[in-house]
Amino acid sequence: MGKEFGIVLLSMLLLWLAFFWQGVVTAIDIWWGNEIFNHCFFVLPTTAYLIYLKRDSLFSNNIKPTLLPLFAIVPLCVLYVVGRVGDIQLFMHIATFTLLPVLIWTIIGHNAAKSILFPLVFLLFAIPVGEQLIPFLQEITADGSVTLLKMVGVPLYRNGLYIEIPAGRFLVAEACSGVSFFIVSIVIGSLFSYLSFVSPTKKVVFVTISVFLPVVANIIRVFGIIYIAHKTDMEYAAGADHLIYGWFFFAFVIMCLLGIGELLRDKGVENEHLSQMQRGNIQLNTKKVALVYLVLIIFGVWSWSYSFYKTENTTRAFNTKDIANLKACDDEPLYWQPKIENADKQVRQQYILDSQCQAVLVQAEFHRFDSELVSGLNLLYVEKEWSLVRTDTEILVSDEVAHKVPVLYLTSPHEKKIKVARWYEVNGKVLTSTIKAKLYVTYLKMTRQYDGGQLLIMAVPYTLDMSTLQITENYE
Repeated sequence: MGKEFGIVLLSMLLLWLAFFWQGVVTAIDIWWGNEIFNHCFFVLPTTAYLIYLKRDSLFSNNIKPTLLPLFAIVPLCVLYVVGRVGDIQLFMHIATFTLLPVLIWTIIGHNAAKSILFPLVFLLFAIPVGEQLIPFLQEITADGSVTLLKMVGVPLYRNGLYIEIPAGRFLVAEACSGVSFFIVSIVIGSLFSYLSFVSPTKKVVFVTISVFLPVVANIIRVFGIIYIAHKTDMEYAAGADHLIYGWFFFAFVIMCLLGIGELLRDKGVENEHLSQMQRGNIQLNTKKVALVYLVLIIFGVWSWSYSFYKTENTTRAFNTKDIANLKACDDEPLYWQPKIENADKQVRQQYILDSQCQAVLVQAEFHRFDSELVSGLNLLYVEKEWSLVRTDTEILVSDEVAHKVPVLYLTSPHEKKIKVARWYEVNGKVLTSTIKAKLYVTYLKMTRQYDGGQLLIMAVPYTLDMSTLQITENYE
């Protein structure tokens, strides 16, 4: 009976891997390629080890498959298909790594799953999510470090995320946001609280500490780097050595976190021994297991079916957009350029404003079914050249229709200030929200109505009211 249970569990895991392969592969690509998520490689083996530690408690329960998790399995499978078709990796990863513990719950039953609840939940740390916090953490770090620098009397001027002191200029870049430090601290804090505490209050307190400590520590780290550079006239802490300081500081703070945990540790945490526990029964229900198999196969086939669908009209020509009543120019240096990935066609036009070539309209076309019109890889500015000051909304008139578009206010190290607006046109519909555009494109792809789309980006000086401009079709 134990052998049969092992076969059922293994076959379920293989089905999960086969039909959610794309979610697993794309997640591994992110784990490997983005240092923020390198820790995710340790989540699966750590989960296996935690389950091993609880093996006595696990097998003291009756192992009995249940169909209740189907109420979670079906929506998660739908989420995965939507994510795959729309190339929304967050959806794919949430579905993939949430479905795995739910499938284990299905096979072993309620009581057994409850005995390994934390290890199953810990699997969710394999989801590569958290990069969205980078701008927020950058702002907090800049605010905090500027406050500390003022407290110790360092003269400075802040321009967006640039901090200038008499000795030089610093940028609170994405690498300085501390997001990797922040995520790893939460993972370690959660794991340590599970292994070391019995009291729920202590667990909550320690996890809370693991959330706030890295934020405060990162502010102190950035402050320290700038302060050392100020005191040494940029001789130290201004180059690559500040990264080394950062890693040493990171290790020190993690040691402090674990030290706090040791002080709070509950002594005499209960140890379970198999000899003291009665082993439960394994009661397989092949009909229930087969039903879950069938659900996975159906959604897996549905997902793969989209791999063979292509946009019928891959050569559709879009009319080029233009800014009405402005004269084009091409004799000025390109002072701003977005980063757009995998566009089928890209057009960049410059226009004269106030006798200067300082308005830019970029149009990128995406024709193919598997092209990603709405993507986090499409950046409105290069971080080394521009810094975000704030965001707002403005009225933009396109084809005589007014739309409220999000606007980014940017500044350069040389204090050149521009504002950038982005919007999309899909199947003749104008969309100004990135989320709505992504969902609309996904809907069109799932219903096989997608016929390509355009990404439009406009940059103008700070002082210009965008509502005074008219975006029109150029029918040449």
